[in-house]
Amino acid sequence: MRQHEFFETHMVFPFSGKDADTSATYLRALIENSPIAIVVLDADYRYSMCNPAFEALFQYTPTELASTDLDDLIAGPELAEEASCLSGRVMRGHKVHMVTQRRRRDGMMVDVEIYGIPLMVDDRLAGVYGLYQDVTERNKAQTAYREISGQLENLQQEERRRLARDLHDSTSQELAVLNWNLTRLANLVSDSNESLRALVQQTKEIAYECSARIRSASYLLHPPLLGDAGLAPAISWFAESFEQRSRISVTLELSPDLGRFRDEVETTIFRIVQEGLANVFRHSGSPTVKISLQKCEPWLELAISDQGKHPSQEILYEALDRRSGVGISGMRERAELLGGHLRIDCSDAGTTINAIIPTEINIHG
Repeated sequence: MRQHEFFETHMVFPFSGKDADTSATYLRALIENSPIAIVVLDADYRYSMCNPAFEALFQYTPTELASTDLDDLIAGPELAEEASCLSGRVMRGHKVHMVTQRRRRDGMMVDVEIYGIPLMVDDRLAGVYGLYQDVTERNKAQTAYREISGQLENLQQEERRRLARDLHDSTSQELAVLNWNLTRLANLVSDSNESLRALVQQTKEIAYECSARIRSASYLLHPPLLGDAGLAPAISWFAESFEQRSRISVTLELSPDLGRFRDEVETTIFRIVQEGLANVFRHSGSPTVKISLQKCEPWLELAISDQGKHPSQEILYEALDRRSGVGISGMRERAELLGGHLRIDCSDAGTTINAIIPTEINIHG
């Protein structure tokens, strides 16, 4: 079927006569000049027409496209099942969207973003539009970005380990000696000199508080439990510490068989928990927070839920992110770097941060 015949047969417009002809002309011009590759199939999934962008992308002539099944031609045997499933959904009247690969005439596989759109007339399938956009360069750029981000993340983790080790091995030890000397000094001060004894005791308390804060900072920079025991003990320790500092009640629900995962996965989950609880403390006003971490192979599903009543919690979080450059945007970047995703759900009952992280990932894309 030639292009003009398809439009005359299948296009339905709310006009008649000259107006309908004008609308069909506009639509033909839109498809022909679109930079997006477009192919049109009939109700039996047979080739009807395509635009120049489609011919340029896949390098097939209209005669070749009309001679065989489109999926057989551009999907190839390795993606035949995926293409058949996609086509079946469109033929049943569903719009579909996915990023995958398709084969050009020269055999090269290209990354494409596909939209399959059924053309329904009087509740019956009249044809199918297939829109294809070459995203090979975009995917290469995203892969390069993930590689650089992964390298930066590894460097940051190494720097955190170094700082944590330095704090523990030097500053904490020096404060321990200071505390010991102050204890000895207190024993040397006579009981009659109450003001000096009080001053020594006050100095001891300040030194002890500094030691506790440095120890806490060292643990937050690189929790030793995370490397030694895994996610469950590290999150339990952090939740208990957060509860003590903030007076916010924390409920934990962790999969009993959580096990161990790659360093990148465990660190990402822990940092999202860390930042999520910080957001609850700073912005939510909720007296309670619930942390749920479930293993649903091949994913880890994390949820941090509070009872904050702010009507636009997500807007508030995002506004604060723009000022600080961290927070929700940082958590989302961490999740996406590993091939996962993060979203915020707000309702009258409160706010929930949901993160889905694959347990087996390739950080380099």
